[in-house]
Amino acid sequence: MKGQPRISVKQIVSAVIRNLGIQDAAANFHHFVEWAFEAEKKIGSYTTFDKKILSLSVVDKRALLPDDLLNIIEIPGWDNVNFYISGGYVHADVADGKYDIHYDAISTDNDGYPTINSNHEDAIASYIMYKYKAKDYYNQKLPRYVYQDLKKEWSYQCAQARGKDNMPTKQQWRAISKYWNTLKPISNERKLF
Repeated sequence: MKGQPRISVKQIVSAVIRNLGIQDAAANFHHFVEWAFEAEKKIGSYTTFDKKILSLSVVDKRALLPDDLLNIIEIPGWDNVNFYISGGYVHADVADGKYDIHYDAISTDNDGYPTINSNHEDAIASYIMYKYKAKDYYNQKLPRYVYQDLKKEWSYQCAQARGKDNMPTKQQWRAISKYWNTLKPISNERKLF
């Protein structure tokens, strides 16, 4: 849902460190942040990342891309234009000027760490625990059933997060019900034709 509160990935990582009783948190912190991003991509609902529009200034067939760019959704007017991204720039054979770019963005907290939809907190934590404990499983230090339980929990939490994101809002439900109530059943006479 749009407008969902967002929380810092640091909050989720701290909870995982606490729940697993990890003593040397600094050694794994950046892995945890990376895994959180992986989990967000795997949840992959429409509201996982922010949607933004920005005006690009093209000079000499290239334009500087925004720092928070994750994925280009569309550049209107560039329907048949071939372009590529390199070194933080988009390169294209277009005339100099201003062009809007529609893109997925990563929102960040004040310290520059990614923020995550609050509905995804349990799923992200499950994924981090699953990935962290996978090392022990592969090194035969963790029983298979524990690893399978962690994997199953991640799958369940991922589906829950995606489902919550895709659930219609109250306004959308009202619109659906209004539309539904305008439908007329086909009478038996019309079925004969």
